[in-house]
Amino acid sequence: MEKLSAAMENYLKTIYILYREEGVIRASYIASKMGVTKASVCRATDILSQKGLVTKNKYYSLALTPKGLKQAELITNRYNIIHTFLNEILDIEPSVAEKDACSFEHNISLESLQSMHQYLKIYRQKQKCE
Repeated sequence: MEKLSAAMENYLKTIYILYREEGVIRASYIASKMGVTKASVCRATDILSQKGLVTKNKYYSLALTPKGLKQAELITNRYNIIHTFLNEILDIEPSVAEKDACSFEHNISLESLQSMHQYLKIYRQKQKCE
């Protein structure tokens, strides 16, 4: 899987979230959710399209390709593990955990991510037993 820049990962994750929430993905929705201009979204989606991660359809809508969907799910999962670890294990406030997870998700090693995930699983098992 090709490594994307942090900005492109953020666009792909936002597209995925909008796909799950709205079912329809439009540049204006992405711009609103990310606080960027539609021109920035257009440039980013052109790059993602060239990489085979999204397709542009009629009426200015976008769709994730199977490759894009898989990569977006991995990015979102990585973010969710980090956010949950920061919030539940380290008791970081949700807004701070959200900001930090968004920063960490682009640079964390697979080893660290897997360790966090494993720790969360063990922690949740212990919580169920109590």
